[in-house]
Amino acid sequence: MTALLSDPYYSEAHEVFRRATNQTELMLDRLVAWVGSRTGLSICSVGSGAGLFEMPMLARLDRDGIGVVKFVGVDISEHACAVLERKLAAAEFAGLDSELVVAPFQKYDTTARFDLVLFNHVLEYLHGDALESIMRSQALLERHVEPVGSVMVFSPVRGGINGPYEEVYAQVVGTPPIFADDIEQTLEEAGIDYTAETMTAACDVSALDNQGDEDAMKLLSFLTQQDCREVSESVREHYASYYRALRPPGSTKIPHPVQLFVL
Repeated sequence: MTALLSDPYYSEAHEVFRRATNQTELMLDRLVAWVGSRTGLSICSVGSGAGLFEMPMLARLDRDGIGVVKFVGVDISEHACAVLERKLAAAEFAGLDSELVVAPFQKYDTTARFDLVLFNHVLEYLHGDALESIMRSQALLERHVEPVGSVMVFSPVRGGINGPYEEVYAQVVGTPPIFADDIEQTLEEAGIDYTAETMTAACDVSALDNQGDEDAMKLLSFLTQQDCREVSESVREHYASYYRALRPPGSTKIPHPVQLFVL
């Protein structure tokens, strides 16, 4: 029976995916542009996982002399939080007070306040109606965000590279995941002010040309969000062919867009 990708294989697959795409770099560029001249930031990352975005983010802000004085990662995965905790301890960012919370964000209760609350590819994993998910998060954000702070939401775009993922998610959960167009509609209906922009990154899927390769299996697993070691060879080839067909002639890369909402 098909199941969504879970830890610890999720973290391994995510690492391979992270190396194949430049989306993280584009997202970091945009985040740094938002930071501008701010210093001494407090950041809450919802769905921080094993820190594959958060660690480069903290390193980039530290390198640029901006620095983060408070970082809170909230994630439902105890495994991912443990991995990120080890990474943070090894990095030893100067002046950083960090905390990792194993809990759904909706149950996260704190008196801390933040300059930035970050949802990095998280809302699509919240089951159910998009409006319900946004509004539950918004209610918490009203308590958590500093008056001059912002909420930053990075969301995948429907179709293209995310087509098989939507198919698998709907099969397992019974409802489709939440994509950028759902979030935009939700924000409009709720009357929440926001700005939006789409950044088109690229994902190198050349590993999928060799289905016997371990990295190919991990990449395919992350793209489809299921453990492809547990599906038939014909199903794996079906998905691999789908991604290969998205490549422009002469290229090993496929479009990997992400939409940014700033609330």
